[in-house]
Amino acid sequence: MTQEERLIAIKKLLEKKHQLSTRQIAQQFNVSFDTARRDVIHLTSTGQAMRVHGGLMEINQSSVPDFLARNQVQSPIKLKMAKMAKRFIHPGQCVFIGSSTTLKQLCPMLNGMDMQVITNSIDNALSLLNSEIPSVRLLGGIVNKSQRYIYSEAALETIRKIHFNTAFIGASRIRNDGVYAPRMEDAEMVRTAIKRANQVVLVAEKFKFTNQSTSPYMSAPLDKIDVLITDTPLPPEIRQGFNSKTQIIPVLKE
Repeated sequence: MTQEERLIAIKKLLEKKHQLSTRQIAQQFNVSFDTARRDVIHLTSTGQAMRVHGGLMEINQSSVPDFLARNQVQSPIKLKMAKMAKRFIHPGQCVFIGSSTTLKQLCPMLNGMDMQVITNSIDNALSLLNSEIPSVRLLGGIVNKSQRYIYSEAALETIRKIHFNTAFIGASRIRNDGVYAPRMEDAEMVRTAIKRANQVVLVAEKFKFTNQSTSPYMSAPLDKIDVLITDTPLPPEIRQGFNSKTQIIPVLKE
């Protein structure tokens, strides 16, 4: 059994038992304790399960956890993805950075760059407050307290008047036709931003392709994605949904 197959099996077992210890995983799948521990770290660091003492706990996949809960997961994989995203930012540019716990980790890395950042994320703006970036614009409007982003018609109108070199976006769920969000207003903000961008960079873990969260609103069709930064390599059946020119970058090896 490959690690990919084992991770899927662990998730199915977790759906039945709701909580598993690392030792139970090792015994159930006849692997070493260290291998089971690495599986636990992978599932929790990518947001597919919640870390508890001695193992992991099921996350309700039918709903999207609030931003602060997701932000509590200290993930070295998310950090690697954020560092890769930074490679697509250059001095003198104007970029849109959407609401995402991974993109939040990107923001402190921009310290000292001569650039402009536009965002509708409260946490992105807070991360950029202490940075030496000439221009940071937090779009105004109504605050979504759970997901900590801002929306308004005025914000949409502002975006329509800005040209972005790159729009960086996240995802709650990815289907075979596009990137989806749980709320209409968030999806609309992203759709508007990518129309004004030369390049669209999607930052999302592989599990977002199989995630069953309730996210019915399309924020971007897959053929509009220029770069996908993800954690592990994608199988051919997932890759084929993207434009043939889309650059797909996994930060981890198989």
